Amino acid sequence: MPGLAAIETPMLFSMREPRMLSDEVTDLLWSPLNDKLYAASAAGEIQYLDTEGKLLTQWQAHQGGVTRLRLQPNHPDVLASAGEDGRVVLWNSTDGSEQSTLINESDWIEHLDWTPDGNVLAAAARKTISLWRGAESLGMWYDARRQVLAMAWAPDGKRLATAANKGLYLWRMQDAGNDSSEPMQLLSFPGAPVSLAWQPNSKALAVGTQDGFLQIWRPADNAGGKRNESAKQLTMRGYPGKVNCLAWHPTTTTIATAGGPDVVLWQLTHKGTKGNPLRHHQSTVTAITWSPDGTLLASGDRAGRLCIWDSEGDPVFSQKLDHEISTLGWRNDSLVLAVGDTGGALHLVDRNRANPPTSTTSPDEEAHVD
Repeated sequence: MPGLAAIETPMLFSMREPRMLSDEVTDLLWSPLNDKLYAASAAGEIQYLDTEGKLLTQWQAHQGGVTRLRLQPNHPDVLASAGEDGRVVLWNSTDGSEQSTLINESDWIEHLDWTPDGNVLAAAARKTISLWRGAESLGMWYDARRQVLAMAWAPDGKRLATAANKGLYLWRMQDAGNDSSEPMQLLSFPGAPVSLAWQPNSKALAVGTQDGFLQIWRPADNAGGKRNESAKQLTMRGYPGKVNCLAWHPTTTTIATAGGPDVVLWQLTHKGTKGNPLRHHQSTVTAITWSPDGTLLASGDRAGRLCIWDSEGDPVFSQKLDHEISTLGWRNDSLVLAVGDTGGALHLVDRNRANPPTSTTSPDEEAHVD
């Protein structure tokens, strides 16, 4: 088909028989300690699986769907979950026993994230961000003017970026517990944000918007104690739909984005940006993620197409599933990809690292960016 990348020499992958949850797979994550897997569903259940995908235990975590799962960094025996029932709960990550209910409100908890050191947990519902250290409340941030549409901790754990309608804002941990604290506005842009991600080295922050723009904020360079340049706002446009997927490469300045059927790799340089569209999907991409070693990028779309790309942007694996792909997650050794779909199926895709990929693309796949 014109414009689509062809896979001629695929890497050796194998897909196991899927495991079924009771409803759509809403989130999943791997334990950094033992390579075991957690999967959550829209029916409120959490399943804990071994490395082969066999069930170890499961429990009913929420009335209504689980919106987020987060293992506590440096303490992966603690699993935090958030749900449509307005609860945030800490669980024993091995047996599923409840340790503490942090929040029990009426509003959906839409966002949940630990600081990278695992000391603080932030949970956002509408215009309120609640902060916790273990079971101890550190207070909350409330902004009467703006609803939190996306949020992400900076890699240093001292700053929390939040995206709201027409803007990007930054909260500082030093202001935790100060009810009158105000966030600093970093960017102003038209439209509502739908995705947000920090570059792993903290040197850039990306925001995808509802109206098809990718905005990137770069802080001022203060090397040597002198301000050498002002903070920069880069704007990339041309997406046919909302930019709902962002994934920074773990070690380079590349960011993968999607706002339609194409995955676009943007290479950030001091001179600006260069985009490379990857074409294999025919439906809107719904999830993307880099492998931890940075050699592979996985993407899934609304029609159920799963694609895996190598670091050069060539497709090395493609498989059509029965339902829309809702979530993706690589195991910590980059050898297994977990794939969740809206039909409740959890798929595991194994990678044979001993056979490096060699692939070619069709002549009419030459990239262009609108």
